[in-house]
Parts: sequence; C-alpha cells; structure tokens
Amino acid sequence: MPQGSYFSLLYETTEEFMYVVAAFLDAGLRGNERCIWAVSGQITSESAEKFLKDVGVDAESYLESGQLIIMPCAECYIASEGPMSERTLKRWEDTYDSAISEGYSGLRIADKFTIVGENAWNRFVEFEKKGMGIIRRKGIIGLFVFLLEARTRSEILGIIGMHDGTIIKQDGQWTLLQSSSTCKPLIQERHFPENILENIWTGVWAVDRYDRIVYFNKGMESISGFSKEEVIGQNLMKFIPQESIEGEMCFIDLFRAAKENLLSKTYDVFPFIKPGGQSIYHSGVLLPLTDEDGSYGGMLGTIGKVFERKISHKTLRDKFRSIEKLEDIYKNSPVVAVLWCAKKEWPIEFISENISQFGYVPEDFTSGRLVYADIIHPDDLELVQTSTKQLEIEDKFYYSKDYRLLTRSGETRWVTERSYLIRDENGEPAYYQGIIIDTTDRRKAEEAVLEAEKKYRLIFENSPLGIFHFDDKGIVSHCNEKFLQIIGVKDKKAVIGFNMVTHIKDKVMRKAISDVLSRKAGHFEGKYHAAISGEDIFIKADYSPNIADDGTFLGGIGIFEDISARKKAEEALLLDESRLETLLKLTRMTNNTFKEIADFVQEEAVKLTQSKMGYLAFLNEKGTVLSIYSWSRNVMKECNVEEEKKFDYLLKSTGLWGEPVRQERPIIVNDYGAYNELKRGYPKGHVKMKRYMSVPIIEGGRVVGVAGVGNKKDPYDQADIRQLTLLMEGMWQMMEQKRAEDTLRKFASELAQVNRELSKANTELSKVNEDLKSLDLMKDEFLSNVSHEFKTPLTSIQGYSQLISDGTLGPVNGQQKKAVDTVIRNSERLRKLVDSLLYLSRAQAGKLSYTFDEVKVSDIIDNPIQDLALQIKKKNISLNRDVAEDLPLIKGDGDKLSDVIMNLMDNAIKFTPQGGKINIGAEIKDDSIHIYVSDSGIGIPEDKIPNLFERFYQVDSSIKRRYGGTGLGLYICKKIVEDHEGKIWVESREGEGSTFHILLPLENSSISTQVST
Repeated sequence: MPQGSYFSLLYETTEEFMYVVAAFLDAGLRGNERCIWAVSGQITSESAEKFLKDVGVDAESYLESGQLIIMPCAECYIASEGPMSERTLKRWEDTYDSAISEGYSGLRIADKFTIVGENAWNRFVEFEKKGMGIIRRKGIIGLFVFLLEARTRSEILGIIGMHDGTIIKQDGQWTLLQSSSTCKPLIQERHFPENILENIWTGVWAVDRYDRIVYFNKGMESISGFSKEEVIGQNLMKFIPQESIEGEMCFIDLFRAAKENLLSKTYDVFPFIKPGGQSIYHSGVLLPLTDEDGSYGGMLGTIGKVFERKISHKTLRDKFRSIEKLEDIYKNSPVVAVLWCAKKEWPIEFISENISQFGYVPEDFTSGRLVYADIIHPDDLELVQTSTKQLEIEDKFYYSKDYRLLTRSGETRWVTERSYLIRDENGEPAYYQGIIIDTTDRRKAEEAVLEAEKKYRLIFENSPLGIFHFDDKGIVSHCNEKFLQIIGVKDKKAVIGFNMVTHIKDKVMRKAISDVLSRKAGHFEGKYHAAISGEDIFIKADYSPNIADDGTFLGGIGIFEDISARKKAEEALLLDESRLETLLKLTRMTNNTFKEIADFVQEEAVKLTQSKMGYLAFLNEKGTVLSIYSWSRNVMKECNVEEEKKFDYLLKSTGLWGEPVRQERPIIVNDYGAYNELKRGYPKGHVKMKRYMSVPIIEGGRVVGVAGVGNKKDPYDQADIRQLTLLMEGMWQMMEQKRAEDTLRKFASELAQVNRELSKANTELSKVNEDLKSLDLMKDEFLSNVSHEFKTPLTSIQGYSQLISDGTLGPVNGQQKKAVDTVIRNSERLRKLVDSLLYLSRAQAGKLSYTFDEVKVSDIIDNPIQDLALQIKKKNISLNRDVAEDLPLIKGDGDKLSDVIMNLMDNAIKFTPQGGKINIGAEIKDDSIHIYVSDSGIGIPEDKIPNLFERFYQVDSSIKRRYGGTGLGLYICKKIVEDHEGKIWVESREGEGSTFHILLPLENSSISTQVST
C-alpha cells in the first residue's frame, strides 16, 4: 500500500475484521512503520495483542519497542448533532511527526467508525474529507472499518467511492475494490454509449465477474423502485428470492449456464424483490461479456415484459405451505426450513420435520407451545434481536447469522440462520423465510483445524530445522525462516517459485529430488553448493512425498539441517585424535635427543594444521634472541636455506615472526601478500608465504619459544590455534620432563656420591659423639664430686670466718675485719656456685625433688626481698612491691619458688645502676597467678633473648665481663617454673631495662605432694 493511501474495510464478523487488521498491521511493522490500532467495544488491548500473537505477529517485541501501539478508546462516533471533534485528526498529525522523528518510515492507522443519526452520514463525509487531506499531506496509510450490515446500499457505495480501495469478502475470498477501476461500470469498459443505454425505454443491468451490479440504467430504476446508488456494488443474488415458479427452469440455473457456456440465454421469469417486499417478474436476455483473453468478464441483462404481484398475508401463508411438498427432501437433509412471523419472540408458522434433530417436533412450535425465542441460547438472544431489528429498520431484506440453540435435552448446538425478510402490501415486516443449519460439528472441526494449523505454523516457523514445501513439479511453494538462514538467502521471494528439478546441479541432491518426485523418500548429506545463494554449506536433507487421501501426488516436504557445526566438531575430533596419537608417540621418545623431538613435533604440527611448512624457534635466557631450531623437511627441498644452519634473530629487530613473543598471543595472517607494517621479510631463498600462523610457547608465564606454520589451503582459524597450542604444550612438557629426568639422573649420581661421603662422615661423627657423651658424663660426675667436696670445707670456712668477723674468737682491727668480710663475701659466692652446680647435677641425674604444698604468693616474694634488703639499700635502689593481699593459695614448693624470685631479684639488683628502680608484683590473670620482676637496668639485646634460658649462657661472655655468674641461674629458674607447669619469659629493650614474667596455674591436680624429677 503506497503512503498517503486511504482504505476502507467492510466486514460481517469480528473475526473477519481482526484478521484483516492483523495483516494490515503486520505489513506495516515489517516495513518499519509505526502502527496504531484503536480498539473498542468487545475488543480489548489484551485480546488484540493475543490475536496478533496467534496469527504470527511478534506483538510483544513491537509493543515493547514502541513501534506498535494498541490504543483502547471509544469508536469514532459520528452523530447527527453536536460539534465535530478535531482531536482525532490532530492526534493523527502529532503521531505521524513523532514516528518520523524516531526513525520510522511512516505511520499506519486502523480505526473503526460508527455513524448514527439522520444527518450523520453528511457529517461523516465532511470528516472524511478533512482526514483525507491529512493522510495525503503527511503520507499516512489508513484503514477504516465499517460493519457491512450496519450501512445502507447508498452508504456502502459512498464508502467505496471516497476511499482509494475497499476490502470486502466475496464468495469466501477477500477482494480489494479500487474506487477508480474495479467499481467503474463494466459497460463503460466495453465502450457502450452510456447515454444511449440510460435513456432507452427498457431496463438494462450488468454485473462483473463476481456478480456485483456495476450498471443499472434509468429503466431499471423505474421498474425496480431502487435507485442506482442503492444497488451498485451489491451482489445480484441478494435481490432474487429463494423460490421458483413451479414447472419453470430456475433463473439462477439459466444465469450459471450462460456464464459457463458464454452463450446468450433468453429467460421468461426473473424474480426481483422491490424495496417494499413485492416481487417483480420480468423476461429478457442474458448476454455474457468476455475480456481480452476471451474469459468470462460479466453479464449484461435486459428486461422485456414486466409484471408485478402484490403479496398479502394469506397469499404468503399459502405460498409457504407449498414447502410441505419438499418435506421428503428436508427429512434427509440437515437443513431445517422455517417460516417465522415478524412478531415478538418470533412465533413459527411453519417448520420442517427435521427439527427433530434438536429433539423437537413441528407441533411444539405450530401449536404455540413454544416460540422460536424459547430455544435460542440466552446469551445469544440479544444478538438475534438486534440483528432482526436492524434488518427491519435499515430497509434490508436478507441476513445470515451464527448463534446457539438449545435442544430439548438442554444441549447447546451452533446453527447458521439464513433468512429473507418479507414485507406485506403496506411495506411492513410480515414474515421471515429461511433455513437453519446445524454447524456444531463443522465449527468443532474448523476449530480443530485452526488449532492444528496454528500448532503446525508454530512448529513450522520456530523449527530449528529448515522446512519447505514444493509441488508435484518440484517448484518451491513455501519455506520457513530457518531454511532461508541455512541456504544463505534473506528474501523468501528468491526461494518461492524456485524449480529444484531444472536449477539444482549437484548429482546426489538431484537424485534425492528425483526420488521424492517418484513418491519415495529422498536423502542427501554432505557438502552442498546452494544454487540460489552460491554458498557452500554442509547439510543433511530429507525429502518426504505428500500424497493425498485419494492417492494424488501433491508434492513433498523438504527438511534441511545445518550440520556445519557437526562437521567441524568431527574434524576437530579427528584432529584431537591425531594430536593425542602424536603426544603418545612423544611419550615414547624418552631416549631421543631434543633435536629429534623438536623435528618430530614440528612435522606433526604441519600435518595437524594442514599446512605446507613449519618451524620451531626458542628464546635465549635473556629473551633477546630468537633462534630457529627446526624447519620442515619439505621446505628444505623447495628453498635454498641450509637444513642444519641455525638462524639467530634479535627480537627487537625481528618483524612478524617475533610478534607472538612481544604480544604473548597467537598471530594469524591469512593474506601474507597484503601490506603489514610488522613484516620484515624472511631468509634468503625461503619459500613464498601465502598464509601464516604462529603461537607462543609459554612456560611459567614466560614466553620461551615460538611455533609457526604456513601456506594452508584454507584460512587459519581458532581451531588451528587450539591444535598447535596444545601440541606445543605437550612438546614442552615432554622436553621439560626429559630435561628434568636428565638433571635427576645427574643429581642422583651426585647424591649417591654425597651419601657415600656422608655415611663415612657419619661413622666418624658417631665415634666422636660417643666420645663426647663419655666426656659429658665425666664432666657431670666431676662437677657432682667437686661440688660435694667443696661443700664441706666451704661450710667450715664460712663458719670460722663469721666467728672471727663477729669477734667471738677475739678482737680484730679494722683492716682484719675488712679482710674477713672479703672472705665471707667470696665464700658466699662460692656457696651459690656450688649450690647451682649441685642443683644442675641432681636435675641431670633425675634426682631433683619437690615438696608441693599450699603456698602463699606473698611469702615466696617477701622472703627474697628480706634476704636482699641490704644489697638493695647499698645500691640505693627504689623497690616497688605490688602484691594483692587476697590472692589465692597456689600449690607448689615454696622454697624452690622463693629461689626463683631470689634469682630474678638478684639479677635485677646486679644489672640495675645506682639509684635505679625495681618493681615486683603478683596478680590474677585468667586461671593463673602472674608474677613479674622488672628493673630499669641495662636491658638485654634482642638477638640474645632466645638463648637466655639455656644453661651456662651469659649475655656478656667476654673475658673482661663486668658481671660475674655461672650462666645457670635462669636455666634453673626455667626448670623450676616448668616443673610447676608454669611459664617464664622476658621482655626487654637494650638500655631501658627488663621484665621477667612468671605464670603459675591456680589449680593443678596433676601435681602430687612429693615429686622427683
């Protein structure tokens, strides 16, 4: 439909209306036009969208994008009074401008009109003129819908005349009447002098090939009582009553005979119903008209003798009683003949006996027990009432309606009623003469067919396979979108009408087509050169013959499946198998050299990628030089490059061959002759390159080499990259494994030598160790013996020295006392040393014993403080004691724990300068007693702390050390604390002092009263 066109639709049922509108909108949507459907009445937005989906329109996508607008609104209602609204016309203009600005190619509008009132038609014509101006000016395409039976004959002719075209259903087929051609009187096309025919005394009429009246002269207007405007465009059969004069040949039979034989016929009786219901009967001539091809083009009729019959009520009843003569026919027919009175609820004057198919007998109605309204389904009663009222009011005489009847048993049955309105001598409605046909089974069948057709269409259009139909000559008649996609065609026009027999050249495909045209199944599988698109595709094609129930060969169905992906997968599988075989062979090359392995893999890479040549190159350790390690043997035959010559290339100056290293990804060049700024040429005498592909060999995230191939017949693709990459990974793993095995063998040999040397050294070390153990034991025994030997005389020395110092043995002068005090002080140091050695000796001998009892924490702290009070005072040290009085008792050896505190305080005094500070305290921490001793002394270097609690360890172990001691004190403290299941540690910073921490458990049932360690 060209833009700026204005079309009308005359419909009888809502379903017809919706089908045409759907086709109208679908065409616009496919043409990138914005489409508007103004829905009203029984048609909602939801039902319209569903209907569009059911007929194959992707309404949801179009609605979402805004290309399709389903607009719920009142019908365009034009009445006889009141101002004309300009809003509708303004909305057309605004919507068109918006559609163009959004990139659509135009605008389509589908709208429905209702015209009611005495002067409404004239107002509608005025409205149409304004609308036509906007449509022409903007280039809009409009489709405006009218209910056929709601319009008079003259209005229908007016609708046809004022639009560019009118869509109407004739003989079950939709027809487009062009106002400028189709509805032009056929007489004029035949060049009859219209003025002569108009003014002759007799009546002249003409119909086109579809039996539509296209000419009606003044003589016919006078004879029939109808004006030309009332009959032009109407079907001739609407003016002929369904009756015949007994003994005479039916006019319709004569008309059909003249049409089929193209011979003129003389008729004696042509019944024609006048507007008032009277019938006129005339005789005349039927003259068939032919077109340029000699085919039937219409019929010209003339009227001779005319006579008219008035019909009274009695005459009508008598005439229709004659129908009883046809009862034998009706009894064997599904058609029920009925004569209704044109009164409320339609009493029945006559009804044929085969009303029994609905469970009734004629007497049910003719007796007055039932009226026709009693058996109409309640939901359809208003529809029938409205239809008959319109028929009576609008001066119509025929109608056909589908509605439901109720059988005597209450079952619902669908019927079609076709009736004529017969008026009395005064022109008032008198009777309805007609038939009713049970269409229930037909409707069910039609619904089943429609449902099956809908499902088939859904399957057909959405199938993942390409499907097409062809006739008995092998000519394609229909196909789905997938078929177009498979053969590489975009437009169905290129496929529809394609003759497979004459245009397909592939012998195997022709054989499959020949088979199906011979009523056998046909099959093809493989590479096929599509005759329409010229593309080479891998397909699987199956053909099935289509044979009718009567055995007639109708054609067939073809199903195409694109197997390109399957073929590629099969080829990839074969390549994978070949690569795995290659890797298997690689695993068996354990005794081969690296060069032999590289040459083998390089040749296999050429085979796997279907190339003509290949090479392997490796990077040096610095990643600056790329060395060609292996070349294809066939290249060596075709070029002048020496087979064993090693080619070294600086990476920074290497062209295309160095790109896999620089970019760390595969490189493909399928047109080597084309310009590429990365190319730097290739070695002198090298084979000419057409295609090239290379992949980096990567190990541990670093590129270690490059594998390249070239001159494949077809372009390189990702599948080639995959095969070459996996093969190189396998090769490199094999090389790394071989290198590792060689290294392992060398290492194993060296390790064996080391093991032999270690074994020898171990033997010697064992001997030395035994000697050391013996010496250590001798040392421990010596220390134990010496300690005991020292203990006895030392006690005597200390005792007599103290007696001399006290003056018990006589007076001493100051110099003598000073000497004696020196002896006492050094003997005390010696005693401590002997005690430490004895403790160490007992601990190593496992003879150290503890006496565990409940101990007050304050006692084990206060006793050492009292013993060291003189030393603290002598160095003017500030002592801070922080011990809570309510600390719980702990289980332990009080003397041993006092020795620990004594040792820690002694060290604090020793390493704290004159006037320093010492803090000692105890507190509960979790389930333990936390005791700490801190000082402001010299501190301990961080690197010395880990060894601080080892025996004989001293922070200052130099010969000139300032502080004395054996290095056993902290070792003994740690031993005592751990035997109490506690912990001891130190925190210290050099120059800032140290803090020693002790954690002792509050409860420990595992410690017995007497313990020896």
